[in-house]
Amino acid sequence: MIPFLQACFNPIYKKPWHYITEWFQNDEPSAFKTAYGSTFWDCASDDPKLNHSFNEQMVNDPELLSRIVIRDCKNVFDKMKSMVDVGGGRGFMAKAIAAFPQLQCTVFDLPHVVAGLEGRKNLPYTEGNMFESIPQADAVMLKVWIFLIYLTVSHYNKFFHANKKQWILPN
Repeated sequence: MIPFLQACFNPIYKKPWHYITEWFQNDEPSAFKTAYGSTFWDCASDDPKLNHSFNEQMVNDPELLSRIVIRDCKNVFDKMKSMVDVGGGRGFMAKAIAAFPQLQCTVFDLPHVVAGLEGRKNLPYTEGNMFESIPQADAVMLKVWIFLIYLTVSHYNKFFHANKKQWILPN
């Protein structure tokens, strides 16, 4: 919980909110890019401290969730042979799910996130960009946080981006 709260007060996450009006009036894909001149993912790739902080926030979230999912969704995982954890970071959630021996659970994330991480027999780490392609599997896990970050911080929702200039903005 502490890394999440630290993120709430981190200026790098707060600054883009001050650029929302400007973002609505330009062609940048996100308020983050308007504020900083590059996407969140590019900044995290170039700044090891930001990358580490973001990864800590992502690891903290699934600890409780993984216990609940394993307990309450056992019948789902028993039937699967493969799954991809998209934006899986260090693989905390995937490690819990990989407790099912028949299940190949691939952690798929950006190269700088999975660099140096070692997998095991049914838990490989694969680098890539989810906006370009996702490895094939029986199921894909995409955590809500990643989707929200996609929409609000670093990339844009095509419908929203295409229609943002139609919105009425206060002066």
